[in-house]
Amino acid sequence: MLAAISSEWTKLWSVRSTWWCLIGAAALMALYSVPLGFDAAEPNPDMSHADQLLHVEDVATAGLLFTQFALIALALLTVTSEYASGSMRTTLQCEPRRGRVLVAKLVVVEVVALVAGALLALLGAGLGYLTAGDYGVFDLSAVATVAGKVSVYLGVVVALAIGLAVGLRSTAGALVVAFLALFLLPMVLMMSGMDLMTDVSYYLPGTAGTEYLGIGIATLFGLDDGIPYDGTGGLGLLAAWSVVTLLAGYLVLRRRDA
Repeated sequence: MLAAISSEWTKLWSVRSTWWCLIGAAALMALYSVPLGFDAAEPNPDMSHADQLLHVEDVATAGLLFTQFALIALALLTVTSEYASGSMRTTLQCEPRRGRVLVAKLVVVEVVALVAGALLALLGAGLGYLTAGDYGVFDLSAVATVAGKVSVYLGVVVALAIGLAVGLRSTAGALVVAFLALFLLPMVLMMSGMDLMTDVSYYLPGTAGTEYLGIGIATLFGLDDGIPYDGTGGLGLLAAWSVVTLLAGYLVLRRRDA
């Protein structure tokens, strides 16, 4: 197992796409947090100073709604790029136990996601604070808590991405499914105004994940009162989606040729 993990670690850092995905994630977080900070720094005569304060830990979590897809792309490429190039056959010849290959890829991506998640949260909070001026509030304990939550959230999400990548074997296809499940589909179902569709949206991974982060998609539509779980339950539901997706991906990996 250590040899398999070492091999996957070497492959991950020997391609430029890894670096571009991480740079893209940092750029997306900066593009979200800097304008938000500058906007908060502009005095608003219709609001009191207290109401205009920007708690920068909120910047980090809100920016993650878009930033996460750079990390998802990184996770997908660890699998789909090998199928596209045909190198997956070499990987499975070197390590015929396919479950071990899947676990090794998952471990490597999890390490990157956990570390990158904490750093991205700190980056977003730091940039938001620097640009908000006198209206920025940097509470170290709150920022540290959010950094931990973002790290855990990305760790669960990239596991979902690995499952999709193994099952679909297509970067574009898996990325579209991840975007639908984590962002677009919950919003569309809530916007429908139909009770059944709204209830279904509560159990999608995107709704569950944002409830855990404290920036629930349902809150945007005033539907958060109907969600049958709290933040911890949201994390559990998101993790359940990741486990099911990984198991489905493993079955495809076992049954289909590379």
